[in-house]
Amino acid sequence: PRRSGVLVRAERCLIANTKGGGHAFIGYHLAKQLTQAGHSVTILNDGDEALAKKEPFSKYGDIKGVQVMYGNPANEQALPDGKFDVVVDNNGKDLDTCRAMMDKFGGGAKQYFFVSSAGMYKPNACEPEYVETDGVKASAGHAGVENYLKEKDLPYTIFRPLYIYGPFTAKGAYFDYYIDRIIRDKPVPVPSPGIQLTSLTHVEDVAGMISKAVGNPNAIRKTYNLCTDRYITLDGIARVVSKALGKEASIVHYDHANAGLKKGEGFPMRTVHFICSCEKAKAELDWKPKHSVQEDVSEVIADYKAKQKDTGEVDLSVDQKILA
Repeated sequence: PRRSGVLVRAERCLIANTKGGGHAFIGYHLAKQLTQAGHSVTILNDGDEALAKKEPFSKYGDIKGVQVMYGNPANEQALPDGKFDVVVDNNGKDLDTCRAMMDKFGGGAKQYFFVSSAGMYKPNACEPEYVETDGVKASAGHAGVENYLKEKDLPYTIFRPLYIYGPFTAKGAYFDYYIDRIIRDKPVPVPSPGIQLTSLTHVEDVAGMISKAVGNPNAIRKTYNLCTDRYITLDGIARVVSKALGKEASIVHYDHANAGLKKGEGFPMRTVHFICSCEKAKAELDWKPKHSVQEDVSEVIADYKAKQKDTGEVDLSVDQKILA
């Protein structure tokens, strides 16, 4: 395959993919893009074959030529035999999870990609847009993996994603929170003041950046924020969803810190600014996002309805606590 005047040779790629959470569908979309670019792909999905009955894992069969295995990537015995040119770890959360893969494949691979997390950046109340050189929390599990890659001097590329949406997501909560309420004409509790900026990136853009790094010498021993270049406010998500539904959102601002909620209860995103710059990736990887929330929201709502999430009741008991 040819890309931007540079010949990219077909590579043998291994993707270790997580079995749940907001990153679980990256493996499917990345495998799809890599095979379309002429690369051969093996997916080692954490978990067992029972996963193949649900999305996104049930969709692997739609990708022509991809080989799929199930097992624990942290267990050396579960790792496939042979050599891979490009290894993508989209399963690791800490060093214990990732070490077996790095030790087995890192030395022989031309490129070793790690899907980390932008959640590891230290909070910054002055300059909320994170760049790759900003400080990270030493306690973050992903930081341990990133440090190991550097200590071993592997041909690494680190990607730090934020919130991701798109087809076959295992974590639709970011949009569902708003759609659940607006489609039922219920108030939408949003943490005050509502103008906090957040980042929602389509999974095809996420996979697109990673695939652009394959065979690209610019990417070796580099770290990239894996996100869109357009931000949206917490209130803005409500407005975009309500417009697509032909409804008026009833936004109610509340003090999240003093609402008496347990961790993970209520609002599904950070209640402060959570944004990153992707300018480094745009400059070095010849990549740019193709999607935007405003253009995609109708598709998100159509998927919500196709899954019949608009029928029946949703649990709004936490809202009652907030709005009381």
